[in-house]
Amino acid sequence: MSNSSINEILWTKHELISASKGKDLTTKFLNNKKITGISIDTRSIEQNDLFIAIKGKNFDGHDFLEKAIQKGASGVIVSRKDSALKYNGLFVKNTHAALINFAEFSRNRFKGKTIGITGSNGKTTTKDMAKVIFSEFGKTFATPGNNNNIIGLSLSLMKLPSNFDYCILELGMSKKNELKTLSLIAKPDLIIISNVSNNHLENFKSEKDIALAKSEIFHGLIKNGQIILNYDNKWYSFLKKIALNYTDQIIPFGVKKSIFSVFQEKDNFLIKSDNFTINLNHLPHHLALNLISILTVVKCLKLDLNKIKEKIKSLSPSDGRGNQFKLRINANKTITVINDAYNSSPHSLETSLTNLYKNNSNKYVLIIGDMLELGSNSYTYHKKIIPFLKKLNPKTLFTIGNISKILSDNLKNNFVCKHFKNIKLLEVNFDKLVHNNDTVFVKGSNGTGLYKFCKNLEKKYELGE
Repeated sequence: MSNSSINEILWTKHELISASKGKDLTTKFLNNKKITGISIDTRSIEQNDLFIAIKGKNFDGHDFLEKAIQKGASGVIVSRKDSALKYNGLFVKNTHAALINFAEFSRNRFKGKTIGITGSNGKTTTKDMAKVIFSEFGKTFATPGNNNNIIGLSLSLMKLPSNFDYCILELGMSKKNELKTLSLIAKPDLIIISNVSNNHLENFKSEKDIALAKSEIFHGLIKNGQIILNYDNKWYSFLKKIALNYTDQIIPFGVKKSIFSVFQEKDNFLIKSDNFTINLNHLPHHLALNLISILTVVKCLKLDLNKIKEKIKSLSPSDGRGNQFKLRINANKTITVINDAYNSSPHSLETSLTNLYKNNSNKYVLIIGDMLELGSNSYTYHKKIIPFLKKLNPKTLFTIGNISKILSDNLKNNFVCKHFKNIKLLEVNFDKLVHNNDTVFVKGSNGTGLYKFCKNLEKKYELGE
């Protein structure tokens, strides 16, 4: 959240000292300056930000204090006495620990409703849609970007205005006990688990272990809080059994069971409840499901569903998560790009492609990169995708990455396939690889560079109508 969107004071000097038990060694900390933003990175610092000097593996924020002040920081939080004296900073024993203390303080002073969102897929998209929806009911804050780890959550909560009505927090995890820590800080009033799939297997023995790790979000649930679980996901019963240890208010969402009447024709959803009816035909299947989880929260909070009808109709996929755009390659060639390259897993790849071919029988140009974070069975999971792709029978398949090569190698006798060693080769040859009116679907884990590839295409070619 930029300072341009929040001009109010986020923190006072007294609150910062109280939360961190820090010391104002020069008595000049802040010097009556206001704080309207928080930063740990001088590259993105804005006027009136509070700069916290975090020490990481490859950098030390204390080395950038001068730059922070020059760029307009109102004050600095430091763990070095010499720096505190030189820059009139607030001295704390450990800036990383102080950051967490600030987050806990901010959450405790917030009196609105906090919604915690996690899941193997769809966290960010669900959070983004929730922000749009709840903004119709009151002042709403949401996790900026996908800052869902301990530092990201702490910074997010530090930016949370105390007088807002709703706080939407995305909570992620890549290992055991991580989500428990985040949830105990976030203290959600309501929890959404969008789904559980085989993401992050490199740090877990099985998908069941992932489901168990996702259940850690229940630890921070407030008393009499509510948990919204995906009934269509195979881990629903497993998660519900654990959830019952924290609350008896467990609400399902999905096609098979929901507090709404959900009617499905092909890939189109019709949602009904009391005097509320809406068609979700403008959204792909997985986004429609995520939206149903949000609408479930709205109903749990007894808010007027009809108030958000127009907002629902305006919803679209987030950047890198299925958003579409047209590119004019030259005077005679215009294509459509579907950018679903922010992340990838076997489950999300199959879901996205299934929805793509449900909505349109046309053959597509597929660009598929490695699915990362699958651990020692990575090749096995990639092999399992081969029969699925063969059945889809795309117009063309381009693969990127060491592991995805197995796809093009095994499918080259079925349709046109080509493997690229790196993104650069794909970019250089892209205009020759596509034809007029092609629809190009791009999917891969963020580490493959395909998300950046899509952004580069937008810069290189003229956007079409």
